[in-house]
Amino acid sequence: MSSRRAGPGRNAAAALALSTVLFATSAGATEPMPQASGAPGAPTKPPEVIAEIVPIINTSQVAPSLPWGWTELAVRIQNTSPKPTRGTIRASSQQFPNRRFFTTSAPYSVGAGATAVVRVPAHAIAYADVTVEVADDELGKLMTQRYTSNSQLSVVLFDTSEASRLRGAIHEAYVAPMFIPPGMSTPSSGSGTALLVGSPRYDPTTGDPVLPDRAALYNSADAVLMRSDTLSRLTGVELDALAGFVMGGGTLAVVITRPEDLRHPTLAALVGAEVRKTAVNVETLKALSLPTPYSGAAKVIPSVANASDDLSPMLAGYTGGNLRGSLFGASATYGLGEVHLLAFDPTKKPGVDDDWAKGRMVELARRAHDRRSTIVFRPGGVTPNRDLNSVRQVLDPNEGSRWAIAAAALLLCAYAVIAGPLNFSIASKKGKPLSALRWLPIIAAATFAIIVGIGISARGVTGRARHLTLVEAGAGMTKGAARRFRGFFTSKADELTVRTTDSGSIVSTAVMPDTADRRETLVIDRDGARLSEVSALPWQTVVVREDGFASLGEGIAIVREGASDVAVINRSGRRMRAAILWVPGAGSSAAGGTAPGGSIGTADVRYFDRIDDGARVLGEVAFGL
Repeated sequence: MSSRRAGPGRNAAAALALSTVLFATSAGATEPMPQASGAPGAPTKPPEVIAEIVPIINTSQVAPSLPWGWTELAVRIQNTSPKPTRGTIRASSQQFPNRRFFTTSAPYSVGAGATAVVRVPAHAIAYADVTVEVADDELGKLMTQRYTSNSQLSVVLFDTSEASRLRGAIHEAYVAPMFIPPGMSTPSSGSGTALLVGSPRYDPTTGDPVLPDRAALYNSADAVLMRSDTLSRLTGVELDALAGFVMGGGTLAVVITRPEDLRHPTLAALVGAEVRKTAVNVETLKALSLPTPYSGAAKVIPSVANASDDLSPMLAGYTGGNLRGSLFGASATYGLGEVHLLAFDPTKKPGVDDDWAKGRMVELARRAHDRRSTIVFRPGGVTPNRDLNSVRQVLDPNEGSRWAIAAAALLLCAYAVIAGPLNFSIASKKGKPLSALRWLPIIAAATFAIIVGIGISARGVTGRARHLTLVEAGAGMTKGAARRFRGFFTSKADELTVRTTDSGSIVSTAVMPDTADRRETLVIDRDGARLSEVSALPWQTVVVREDGFASLGEGIAIVREGASDVAVINRSGRRMRAAILWVPGAGSSAAGGTAPGGSIGTADVRYFDRIDDGARVLGEVAFGL
């Protein structure tokens, strides 16, 4: 796979992972399956089907809260009975008691004496609780667990190592992000923002971690830490999801554990070419000064100028592809995100005990979090209401039919003049003033018919659908993170079913009529995901949001042209409209601070009304060109 491909791996439908493991009791507020009472003094018969629920990106040992936006839960079903069992897992978001706003439903089927791990997406709506219920078709409810939604600002590092030792070293360490996502709240206790280290559950059959199967479900993680042997084993939907997470603005830190992993196609695709091991880069050895923590910080990582004597001989550098030296080892961009090949191993001694290495992991996580500020629509994240209102206005046919209101108002004014003064004046001149009364019903009926015609021409008699897709991609990438908005305008009350564009996307409602009954359900099965029971009211628009990826053909290249100019080459297969090219600092030396050729406000920016497919345009960022 070349470096220009959108993501390694193949698209595949999500499947149940079967294993044979013992049940471990999950902490948190749960309701277990009721047990049948036996004879007095007799031992209680163990349940035949046991369920365990845990977030895949788990940052707490107890039942945690879920961050706003999309996340994913791993539900382990253990069937000890001699016959197969089937059932359904439902994750419902509720802002008020007994009022459901959004539900995800996933079926499961477990063979006799087997265990299945089912991934279930969950949508944590602002100020809502998420209730997860596991129900067997024959035994009824097996388990219920409730999570609260959380808007507390934190930085999350997802360590995919088994029994993470890094968690004990830097979990809840003080970190100072510069970006606060909209709607998030900062800690008020004087402790400052904390770095949380999450860890996954492992499948005992394959020995691999259970990871999200869609890129949007990495929403709660800022950075992912993974060993190269684990990365090399990833395939299918898990690999696509991880690559999509990085492409959409995420950060992946890789610990090289085996020399052969440097030549693995997955790593080569992420950094642009095969990797070679070299001496440690001078950028890695530069001193790092961490910010001064709050007095109430739970854990503080000190700033250390040099690595310890035990760690220094083990430091390594890497080169190849797009890699360049960095504080962390060697780094490369992939789409809108970053890939770091670490010069040290923070998952084991001596790196996990070294303050120099721990400080760099804290800084890596902070930098990954602050990259969110460069992403317009983070996959799986929360969209501010002000943005949704603008999207609704674009997709709502009602916004384009306001002329009908003005036309009806003018018609009523004309009716008032014609039916009243003009009608009676004409009748009086004819000497028959009462004849005006005969014309009043005719004039009123004609006015009514015209107004109805205006309404029909403005709104139509059948439903309509519009779509708006926003794609964010790095220069040269053939694929980009896409947020699709689809507006459905119906002429009668109806229930809609909306399917995702591909199996790697996730879909939810974005804008609903205020009087609509919210009972939409996202169904996850082997065919992908579909949103069912979407309530549509007459002459009102429902907007559905989908987070996924879109093809950009051969990509949009941005390359240097000579010493001072930039060329944009459109090979996306589509015409670009209203394109803005920004080259930081390019026009700072321009006289008057304004570049020619359609700049908009600063010398660094150039506006293009259109760039046709296959066209090559110059930015003319240097003054006088």
